[in-house]
Amino acid sequence: MNEDQGRRFAEKSARMTRESLEKGVAAAEETARSIEQGYSAAAESIRDFNVKLIEMAHANAMAALDFAQQISTAKGPSEAIELWSSYARRHFETLTDQSKELTALGQKIATSSAEPITRSLGQALKGAS
Repeated sequence: MNEDQGRRFAEKSARMTRESLEKGVAAAEETARSIEQGYSAAAESIRDFNVKLIEMAHANAMAALDFAQQISTAKGPSEAIELWSSYARRHFETLTDQSKELTALGQKIATSSAEPITRSLGQALKGAS
């Protein structure tokens, strides 16, 4: 290998290294943007989740206060048992519905935070092929 061939080989190697480095930096920047988007989406979804929890706690507290008021005016044990039974049934239905809502919000948090990262990784793998 003469001096000219050595110089061309070194230049070609340097160019290929530079191109690979630029691609790596671009991929890292895209991944960082995707992670940032994922965190932003998760933060918004978590805020929605917390707001829903507060709304549910308020509704449950109001229902308990209403029940306490009703049972305090019961005319006898049979009416108190009837009120308690009715309250327990409604409360169970409410808790079931609330659990479904919270599950859906939890799934939204997971999906919205993972989607940008998954998309970015898919694009990175596609670009590497």
